[in-house]
Amino acid sequence: MSGGTRSGAGSRRFALIGPSAPFRGGIAEYHDRLAGALATAGHAVQRISYRRLYPAILFPGRTQYVDPSVVGAADAARASLPPPEALLDSVGPGSWLAVARRAAAADAAIVEWWHPFFAPALAVITSLLRRRGVPSIFVCHNLEPHEPMPGGAWLAARALGRAAAFVAQSERDAARLRAAHPGRPTAIVLPPAVAPPPCPHGGGRAACAAALGLPAAPRRLLFFGYVREYKGLPTLFEALPRLDADVQLVVAGEIYHHDAAYYRQLAARLGVGARVVLLDRFLAASEVACCFRASDLVVLPYWEASQSAVVPLAMASGRAVVATRVGGLPDLVRDGVTGLLVPPRDPAALAAAVVDALAAGEAMGRAACAAAARLDWRAAADAITDLATTAICGPAGAC
Repeated sequence: MSGGTRSGAGSRRFALIGPSAPFRGGIAEYHDRLAGALATAGHAVQRISYRRLYPAILFPGRTQYVDPSVVGAADAARASLPPPEALLDSVGPGSWLAVARRAAAADAAIVEWWHPFFAPALAVITSLLRRRGVPSIFVCHNLEPHEPMPGGAWLAARALGRAAAFVAQSERDAARLRAAHPGRPTAIVLPPAVAPPPCPHGGGRAACAAALGLPAAPRRLLFFGYVREYKGLPTLFEALPRLDADVQLVVAGEIYHHDAAYYRQLAARLGVGARVVLLDRFLAASEVACCFRASDLVVLPYWEASQSAVVPLAMASGRAVVATRVGGLPDLVRDGVTGLLVPPRDPAALAAAVVDALAAGEAMGRAACAAAARLDWRAAADAITDLATTAICGPAGAC
């Protein structure tokens, strides 16, 4: 974006600060899809991505990158956006100043927030932008990290304190933000639901299972996404012996907490080793649809959560979700309609809910798919634009 006068009330100029492809993961995909939706709505969009996200020594996975043609850039490409500018180094203060200079012509900055590790960089950038009259809207994926970080709460407070407004992804997080930052506009924008790209096998269950290397099974549960401690996978393993022997569990996602050997040993100790399949890798876009198509039910046995992009992905794929009643999950899963909710760390309750959801057949899946249609990116972009307008112009919209 070039300099000049601020744009009018209809069209805005937004600087989006956050990871873009080729960084992988849900936040990078969210960032690029939001950019595409804002551009489609007629706004000028500038994506400022990271040159370095996590130093290698702090990253628990195998790689931080994925081929941008595979994941994340579909909406941005559709909107004919220019490529993101990889300017920001999370541990390079010189880059923080460069990002602030680059975003200074925007009407507002939209900042992805998920971990206090990034607080120093984002606090400096947003402070400099505020001095230049550019408000920052923080999109809060997590208010605090899932794994404790020394000084994390203090760092988060310093960065979040620079925000002019907040996007929360759950009622719980919105209430916490309003309590911590009274008077600052806060909007609840649930994660939009987008079906994965069609698989190359025509969508057939058996063909998808074969492509993924899954043994044949009459009924199949899916745990999808990175395996991290807070997601409670051991509880799902402990529930599996309570289910009929024809129910298979597929764990599809790179394992960050422990390793595949640990979970195979746990399954063996519980007597379900032959019924658990581990796909310990980051799934390519062409494989994601197959994971859902080959499964009957998606299970999120989380011990704690802020929100989850897996739920809308499952809904858009026509699959019901059994999840725990933690964090923002109840905002997305309509208990008894699009899925079922259970207490965390309760294998018996989880198993009973799985039995009930499987017995409901496809009805919950159809309801989930219908609900997903209401969680679209255009509505999310409009809500964030309205919030930004309040931050730019004040509650009366006088600008």
